[in-house]
Amino acid sequence: MSKLGHKADVLVFGGGPAGVSAALAAARLGSSVLLVERHGFCGGMATAAGLSVFINYRAGTTDLSAPIYREIVERLGRSGAHYRTDDLHCDVFEPEALKVVLDRMLEEAGVRTLYHVEPDQIRPCGDGTWEVVCRGKNCQRTLAVRCLIDATGDADASRLAGVETTFGRSRDGRTQPMTMVARFGGFNPVDYHAAGGQLLKGRYVFEGSTRASEIAEAKRLGLWDIPRDDIAMFWSQPWDPTAVTVNGTRIHGNATDLANFSDAEAQGRKQVWQLLNFMRRFIPGFSRAFLVATGPQIGVRETRRIIGRATLTESDVLGRVIPEDSICECAYPIDIHDPDGASDTFDLEQSTRYGISYQCLLPKNVEWFLAAGRCISASHEAAGSFRVMPTCSSIGQAAGTAAALAVKAGVPPSKVSAAEVSCHLATSSLAAD
Repeated sequence: MSKLGHKADVLVFGGGPAGVSAALAAARLGSSVLLVERHGFCGGMATAAGLSVFINYRAGTTDLSAPIYREIVERLGRSGAHYRTDDLHCDVFEPEALKVVLDRMLEEAGVRTLYHVEPDQIRPCGDGTWEVVCRGKNCQRTLAVRCLIDATGDADASRLAGVETTFGRSRDGRTQPMTMVARFGGFNPVDYHAAGGQLLKGRYVFEGSTRASEIAEAKRLGLWDIPRDDIAMFWSQPWDPTAVTVNGTRIHGNATDLANFSDAEAQGRKQVWQLLNFMRRFIPGFSRAFLVATGPQIGVRETRRIIGRATLTESDVLGRVIPEDSICECAYPIDIHDPDGASDTFDLEQSTRYGISYQCLLPKNVEWFLAAGRCISASHEAAGSFRVMPTCSSIGQAAGTAAALAVKAGVPPSKVSAAEVSCHLATSSLAAD
């Protein structure tokens, strides 16, 4: 097994929207940046789970997303790989196009990206630096790094670095269920529209929280035992409106337990076949539908989160609290898929605009370390809101900005002010506009 060394100012674990945004932000501010990703591509759940829609929920007409997210969407649009829903809250895209867009952005920024790599050991060196051992195929790399950013979603790097974490909801540790996302071909928009279905821009189907009555009938006939009462969403793909991606499965379990995670993958694929047969029988336009693909991995909503210097709570979200040290804002409602059963907690009337404190990115008692994305410090309920990918991208851009400023100043990120981070984010926003 080869041993290859590498030095970097900033090491980002995970190439989802949070990790990519963190890496780009740090590199564009002059830091040398290394990004490691366990898959062979970036995009996180957007690509690895095949979830080809960003829910960029707005506060009225105000877009709260950060500049890097908007840049990603703009680049997708150049290749015709994107459309936006009429309410402006959802950006639909082609996952294969997103992979290429992110590769190009990282390369242009000078980020060194290593695919098929996971952290194995993380050790503080005592001088404010880290020694990180990463493993890949027939290769072990020992890395000397100043600042670490955990954007794994599961807080994997945090656990290795000795950061205290929490898991799921507070009363019993149960997490939101997983979803196997599927893409079906053979959809007929003409038949769908003739039966009363609405088509966005005259081409695309887009439904959410739908088909409860049809599912009730399928249950009565013994044709549905997926533990959910409706289909969360289904939508046409930009390049081919006859290809429809569906979020309609539900698998309870623990995505950080190997055996449980493996069983969930198989169960998810089993549910997809039942979902396909249901749509063929009950939804106009799908009578000749066929399975094109399931996500490369099952979609995960929730696992570990760090215990930070501040914690975002349900009362913060519902109370529309915007702390003085906010590094981004979110307006998506609390959206919780029941960890125990078939129902969802999702109320659009509950939509609020709140801020996420910089202190939620900083673990207690560990320096030169930041969390980004869905593993920041938050309660189970609050995580049901900010976990959407555009907000995770905003958190990531803030984390990368803070890391670069810390490296430049020679002080840990805890000594960087949120105001300075926000100032740089505002400047980059003006540049992007």
